[in-house]
Amino acid sequence: MAESVQYYLERMIPELEALEKKHIFSPVEIKSIIKKRTNFEYALQRRIKQKIDFLRSIEYEINLEDLRRKRVQRLGLQDALKGDHLQYSGARRIYNLFRRATTKFTGDISLWLQYIDYAKKNKANNILSGIFVQAIQFHPMNASLWIMTATWENEYNSNMAAARILLQRALRLMPQNQQLWHEYFRLELIYIEKIKLRRRVLGIEEEKGEDAMEVDNENDDDNTIKLPAVTGEDASKWKEDEGDDDEEKKKRTLDENDIAKLEESNNPILQGLLAKIIYDNAIDTIPSDIEFRKKFVDIYREFTNTETHIQHVYDTIRRDMRDVPAARGFLAARHLFIITKKEEGKKTQYISVNDPAFIPALKSCVEEFDEALKELNVSEMWEQYVKFLLNWFSLVSEANLKLYLCKLLQKTFKACKKANKMTMELYELWASFMIDIKEDKEDIERIVKQGLDVFPGSVKLWIKRAEFTSDGEEQLELYNRALEVNPDSLLLWTEYKDCLLAQSRKQVLDLEETEKLFFKACEKATLLLPSVLASSADRNYIKRMLQSSFVEWAAKTKGIDFARTVYKKIIKNFYPTYPFFMKCIEIENKYGNAETGPKFVEYLYDRTTRLEDDKEGTYISYLAYLYSQKKFQMANIVYNRACKELPNKDAFDIRVQKLKSTHTSPLTL
Repeated sequence: MAESVQYYLERMIPELEALEKKHIFSPVEIKSIIKKRTNFEYALQRRIKQKIDFLRSIEYEINLEDLRRKRVQRLGLQDALKGDHLQYSGARRIYNLFRRATTKFTGDISLWLQYIDYAKKNKANNILSGIFVQAIQFHPMNASLWIMTATWENEYNSNMAAARILLQRALRLMPQNQQLWHEYFRLELIYIEKIKLRRRVLGIEEEKGEDAMEVDNENDDDNTIKLPAVTGEDASKWKEDEGDDDEEKKKRTLDENDIAKLEESNNPILQGLLAKIIYDNAIDTIPSDIEFRKKFVDIYREFTNTETHIQHVYDTIRRDMRDVPAARGFLAARHLFIITKKEEGKKTQYISVNDPAFIPALKSCVEEFDEALKELNVSEMWEQYVKFLLNWFSLVSEANLKLYLCKLLQKTFKACKKANKMTMELYELWASFMIDIKEDKEDIERIVKQGLDVFPGSVKLWIKRAEFTSDGEEQLELYNRALEVNPDSLLLWTEYKDCLLAQSRKQVLDLEETEKLFFKACEKATLLLPSVLASSADRNYIKRMLQSSFVEWAAKTKGIDFARTVYKKIIKNFYPTYPFFMKCIEIENKYGNAETGPKFVEYLYDRTTRLEDDKEGTYISYLAYLYSQKKFQMANIVYNRACKELPNKDAFDIRVQKLKSTHTSPLTL
């Protein structure tokens, strides 16, 4: 180990001597640098190496290099250091540390990304090329790395061929990766757009308006290939040739035959043939995913003059997915989407509801939905149609148009019910819609009851039915019936809890009845599944919510003594969890008095330390409370008990010392 450390230290002697000689760093600072690097090298040469040691060393070297650059600039040594080894010695050391780290931890993708990011910031293109190659070799199935490399080749190296080859290789390895297909497709469209921009600058092709030369660059993400951001600068360069003589201009002038050959309409590549081929290959590989195809439409819309290509996507969806409700819904809704000139940073948008073209477009959508329902009369297709109408019903404000959509929705819901295609979601949407338009209460109740007869598991329908009941006892009865069918619904238990509290405030239920109902609810919730498994997270939360609400209700209605009786009963019968004890401590601090409160808080903390949840945090909180009450002897007892129970005593001691430093005490642990 010592030999390796000595080797690395000896390599930096010439650099440090030069830094001292040029007064960039003082002798004291040089000694500090040597000491720091020595400590870092010993950490890096340990038998079991840790990533954090490499990161600390890299962070130190980056900060040191930033300081060196600032001092060089302040001393005016930029010109004197040109070509000198000092100019790049710091960066070389950082790259060397990154190289050693990635060699040791080849599987850590975050380390590779930090390496790439540093090289990008320093515009080290030669080094960056090698980093990308190594990273892909170790992580060939990471699509983001392939996309990042292709983006870099296209944008910074201007090497479209290399970018294309990279994404083709990535697709051979991961043909089912949708992101790769989308970014390869985007890459080809960017390439075409860039050629078109150059042609306009050269005068080969005229375009109306200056906006046509601008291209959006909305996606600012390493996993997305960015659109080109050139044109204005190129245009200015090509306009700076006014001083050229006529003879040179004639040499650059193209005759009509050459221009005809270069016309965009005669060039299949510029017509988007490559992008179309990529799309066709993509849907052959991934044939049945409508969201995958919709993304191609979204990418097309980022570019100019792509209406015919978008139509090709629509045609393939219609050809391949006639029996897919989501696809038919997408095709039907397309009439309301138009491509407009660039306005306020957007090139594509939905037709405004105030636009005269909106109503004809909406009617076209409705007609296509009707046609789809005739060919594909399934529940999913009805859901697509209803959601489409509800969406636009919520957006429009013009009275006649809103009335039209309202009548159409009512007609659609009735037609769906007549066709016997109603689903639980459709019943829920129907009931919500009728409430929104303030339909007759009896009609709403009738629809809700019909929905519950068919789908008793619908929580939303049970809640709506209970909300329409004015009688308190009947409302509680409905919630009980609903909970029998949906015992693990968090939403339903929350509504039931709120109902209990409301009935208690209105004195529909007296204190004894409310207490019995809360106790029964806590009992049911405990029997659900008192587990910390992710699959039962809602059930655990139900139990905590009911128990905490029970205690808080008790404290608000009859005071802290009644609350203490309630939480002791819960602790005895219902196996409460850590958050419940914290809630009880909060209630004690809020409602308890200075004389009796501390005794019960200590009781609650003592019970909490018996749980396994955040044992160290509980003891720290307990000790903080005891210090605040100046019960230092009791704190010593709790501290000793914690040291026996906690696995990491050293870490606990550090936290205790920090805690003690905030409390003045005549005693020490």
